[in-house]
Amino acid sequence: MKEIQNILIIWLFILASISHTHAQENSALSEPTSSSENTSSAGLKKGHIVATLNASASAANDIQQLTRTWSLSPQIGYLVADRLVVGLQFSMGKRYQRNKSGAPGTYVLPEYQLYSALPAIYSRYYLLRFKLKPFLQLSSGYNFQWGKEDTDGMHTTVNSQNFALSGAFGLNLRLSRSIGLEALFNTRFDNNSKLTDANELLKYRLGISICIN
Repeated sequence: MKEIQNILIIWLFILASISHTHAQENSALSEPTSSSENTSSAGLKKGHIVATLNASASAANDIQQLTRTWSLSPQIGYLVADRLVVGLQFSMGKRYQRNKSGAPGTYVLPEYQLYSALPAIYSRYYLLRFKLKPFLQLSSGYNFQWGKEDTDGMHTTVNSQNFALSGAFGLNLRLSRSIGLEALFNTRFDNNSKLTDANELLKYRLGISICIN
């Protein structure tokens, strides 16, 4: 998980530096206008396509257990109006938990390896025209879960399916006309998941968005 996090951070810095250089070149060639206004208003116009990727990960390593969780959500959307996106989202995640051998436990904890896949439709509205844009998002889809559980040496294959409804609030920082960085808090409104769901557990997420003309 640390390697994945490091790779994501490196890519974010690379994209940020590229977009910053590109913005400087454009401003040098253009007439002296407000660069903040141009950056905030040029993207997210009706008729554009927006590709977004947000992700999160967590890990715990204590005396008894080792736990790893990750979640990844790519999105592709169409601006049906200025700052209003409607599109498709596919969230995928994994939750892994195992007991350490020889750990002094007072009770037996279950071990499991669970996967989640959630195709959904989503809508997102960017509230302001400024360079830093707060946004609201709603999504709904059908959640698929599967994996293995191990309790007291008993191995069990498990699976579950349920309707899922989610909402999110976040901030998008426009780095250029087409690229933005974002942070969001995502929560599920339904309580139908029978298994531990990585996509539901990881609420705080970081991402990047690209607006395609």
